[in-house]
Amino acid sequence: MAFYSGKLTKYNSLQTYQFLRFGTVFIISILLAKIAVLYQHEYGLHLISQYENLMLVTSSLTFFWVGAISNIIIPYFNNADKETQKKILFNVFIILLVFSFVAAVIIAAMGYLESNDQTLLQMFALVVLLNTPTYITDFIYYLNGKYKQLIIWGLITFGAHILMLCVPLFFKQSLTLAINLLLVLSLLKFNFTIILLMKHATINVEKELIMDFMKKVMPIMFSILLAGSMDYINSYIVKFNFTSEEFAMFRYGAKELPIFLILANSLSNVYSGEIAKMNQLGKLNKGLSNLKQSSRKLMYWLFPSTIVLMFLSPYFFKYAYNEQLIEGYKIFNIYLLLIISRMIYPQTVIMGILKNKIFYLISSNYLIINILLSFWFIYLFGLTGIAYATVLSFIIEKIMLVIYCKMQDIPLNTYASWVEHLVFSVLTIIAYYISTITPFPF
Repeated sequence: MAFYSGKLTKYNSLQTYQFLRFGTVFIISILLAKIAVLYQHEYGLHLISQYENLMLVTSSLTFFWVGAISNIIIPYFNNADKETQKKILFNVFIILLVFSFVAAVIIAAMGYLESNDQTLLQMFALVVLLNTPTYITDFIYYLNGKYKQLIIWGLITFGAHILMLCVPLFFKQSLTLAINLLLVLSLLKFNFTIILLMKHATINVEKELIMDFMKKVMPIMFSILLAGSMDYINSYIVKFNFTSEEFAMFRYGAKELPIFLILANSLSNVYSGEIAKMNQLGKLNKGLSNLKQSSRKLMYWLFPSTIVLMFLSPYFFKYAYNEQLIEGYKIFNIYLLLIISRMIYPQTVIMGILKNKIFYLISSNYLIINILLSFWFIYLFGLTGIAYATVLSFIIEKIMLVIYCKMQDIPLNTYASWVEHLVFSVLTIIAYYISTITPFPF
């Protein structure tokens, strides 16, 4: 598999960078849990709950448009000529800046509604304004083949993020000071991004290019908004209906292991660009075959790893986090079942052939199904019912996308090893069932 080769390529460099990004989030969650132990029990959990609330508010306002732009920019860039490619980089930066400004204004306004976290929200609004547009730096390096620089950029910025957030808290300083330091880091990243754009991009606002790019982005944005909004809606449901301790436990449990999500999403992003290029050259079948081969290799790594993790997660939650968060492993194990839907890539094919409008319909259906299942499963299973509803809804969504690809004369066997996937899926479900009835000695 490309990710495990020794040389950085267009395939594994993006995976490695995303690993650094999501790994940072994961490391922070562990460090905050350990730092919380330094405080009295009640305040320590309050600190975690406060930080998770901050992440919930800000990410719920940014995840859908950042994700959509990240999904579209690679195939869109690959379909353009050299001169247009330089224009794309600057104009995508402008789009990110506009969206960041709107999100920052909303976050700042929400600060007035939440008296407990007013200062934090207003300060973090500035972080969002300055930091989010710097995502274009990732693609400047990646799309120009500067894979080593991309990884160095990630190591420096993500490492600095961990230090500036966690070091002040370790020395029992306020979360406000930590956010102030993140604001300084965001300003430095923003200035560096401007310098990089001056070197690699054509500095000129192209209204027609922006409009054309947004036409491609909007269906994906709508899809991600509907598909991803349930995660945030679920978190808000828990926040307003359960204790702060249960909210912190749910937020810690309702996360996929970063490396799994990174490898799956990076493969999808890379091959949507390759399929777009191959389709333009009249070699669509070759692009689909390449996707099938790479996803098959990834499947042989991730499914067995998922099964092992289902039995190790209780111990991980106990020793990586703390006693108060240990019950989160039950929710975490359910979310591990998302690997079943992650390992099929009809959405990659659809983005590659630029048939993005179908995401409007399928994502609307997904949201309705997820809401109905959430209310039903909460009644049946309680807090874990939210996780079950998410897993089942994702599977149904993938089935609908597979059907649409078939309608485009692209059957499942052209881009997925479906028999092996089915076998692995059954084994994973069996392993999950065994893990639920196995008593874990603590």
